[in-house]
Amino acid sequence: MPSAYSRNENPSHRVQGYILAGLVTAIFLILIGRLYYFQVISGDIYQAHSERNSIRPVTVEAPRGLILDRHGIVLADNRASYTIAAIPIEISDSTIYYLAELTGRDARVLRKKIRDRSLNRFKPLPIQRDASFETVSRVEEHLIDLPGVTVQIEPTRLYTKGGIGGHLLGYVAEVNKAQLVDLKEAGYQSGDLVGKSGVEKAFERYLRGQNGLEYIEVNARGQELGPLEGMSAVLPIPGQNVYLTIDALVQEVAERAMPDSLAGALVAVDPMNGEVLAYVSKPIYDPNLFPTGIPTDIWNAIRDHPLHPLLNRVANGLYPSASTMKIVTAAAGLEVKVIEPLELMQPCVGGFKLGTRWAKCWHRGHGKLSLVDAITNSCDVYFYQLGLRLGLERWGEYARGFGLGSPTGIDIGDEHGGLVPDMTYYDAEKNRAWTPGKMLNLAIGQGELLVTPLQMAVLTAAVANGGTLYRPHVLHEVTSPQGDQVVQGGESIKGQLPIRPETLQLLQEAMIAVVNRGTGVRGRLGYTQVAGKTGTAENPHGEDHSWFIGYASAGQPRIAVAAIIENAPHGMAVPIVRQVIDAYLSPDRTPPTVSLRSIRDNQP
Repeated sequence: MPSAYSRNENPSHRVQGYILAGLVTAIFLILIGRLYYFQVISGDIYQAHSERNSIRPVTVEAPRGLILDRHGIVLADNRASYTIAAIPIEISDSTIYYLAELTGRDARVLRKKIRDRSLNRFKPLPIQRDASFETVSRVEEHLIDLPGVTVQIEPTRLYTKGGIGGHLLGYVAEVNKAQLVDLKEAGYQSGDLVGKSGVEKAFERYLRGQNGLEYIEVNARGQELGPLEGMSAVLPIPGQNVYLTIDALVQEVAERAMPDSLAGALVAVDPMNGEVLAYVSKPIYDPNLFPTGIPTDIWNAIRDHPLHPLLNRVANGLYPSASTMKIVTAAAGLEVKVIEPLELMQPCVGGFKLGTRWAKCWHRGHGKLSLVDAITNSCDVYFYQLGLRLGLERWGEYARGFGLGSPTGIDIGDEHGGLVPDMTYYDAEKNRAWTPGKMLNLAIGQGELLVTPLQMAVLTAAVANGGTLYRPHVLHEVTSPQGDQVVQGGESIKGQLPIRPETLQLLQEAMIAVVNRGTGVRGRLGYTQVAGKTGTAENPHGEDHSWFIGYASAGQPRIAVAAIIENAPHGMAVPIVRQVIDAYLSPDRTPPTVSLRSIRDNQP
């Protein structure tokens, strides 16, 4: 007899059960097939993916090339230092705050930096360069609680002589967002160091090396387990070495000769080829502060310093040329024949009257003077009259012909062209109306005329060498890390002074007389003849500035120097230039007995 259950069973329910069982069986078969595919057919592929997830590629920063003087003295080197870095994709906010506590950083600033969406999220981002041993010890002690944080040993720029030569060498610092726009194609990324000024910036393409790459094994928490076996690291390639024309001894003498309490600039060049021998801007700053990230308080102190130590006064300091300009005014007068060498102007009685204006001379009265004597004694009255005879346009033509009013073309760039005013400059609507009285000022290097010390050094060199205007350069050569020459620096001629040989000879004679018996007698050296010209630039904001341009030896010039000391007594720049010339030419100096190349060839 059938059971009650059998009597009430619905056939449609039996069919649904069969379908459900089939579906379950099919799903299990699919899962088994997929597992077989992943583990057997594609096992090798996914094993590789798994291994890659436990591998962290770490950039190995390449050392920058060395910067050396003309004799092989190292001016910029590298030293090993600790860098604490964070990998943005791996580090959590809680870890960021813990890291800030351990390193003494501002957590909000740190978080903003790490969370910047423009970063490469997988590349370690330097958080603290040149970290102290104590800080590194604290971080490494807690690395197990800091997933995404690494401690690396990296090369840090070292300027071996501190602030000496700082404005010339420049400095390196982390690339900023604005620079990345232009440098991304060259392979730069956030956190990379780049030259910001001076030689470091101008020759970045040579000094920057090629970074390497190593592979680190990490666990699921992002903690490093060590180098990955079986994957070879890509070694970094150091940057190329840059040899400068600078003479380190002359540079140091110049730096020490110029007072630390005053602002100013000095530049020395070889008049026969334009090589820069010394390049000094005061006050100095220490470029060693920048590669590791300058503390805010120190940055503020430098930025707000009343003497503006970051200003490169050699190439960007703008000054009236003062009486050094009388060389140019004299040359112009001789060339356009508004004066004869032996002609005596209206006598100097302590001043000159033009209309209702009484223009003073610095001296109570020089009497009647010829051109050479007027330069020797720096008589303002003589040059007032000569300036009026010349007029603005003819005077300006020769000023520009002597290289003023435009950049010199120095190979490290970043220089001001100064100002040689012409009639288009004088605009009544801009409160710059022209009057004849302005010519009195311009003729003696005052008024609206503005020059840089670098321009005056190039001008002095041209007078010394017979009339050739060289583009100054600091690059001697670039070599590979192995010492092979890559680039050769060299002389480059910008032009010729627009004057006749007899005019040039008269200027040289006058500059010799300035040092022998005139306003520059403190520039004399017993063993060689120095030629020069003094100047005192009026300063409406304080004490006057002291100028001196000079070269030696007269007749066989080897060095030309221009120096200005701000807010300094008359003639203060003269003995400073003398010390620099003496440092370079002194018979007691023992010159290097080996060439640049033999120095490198004998290096271990």
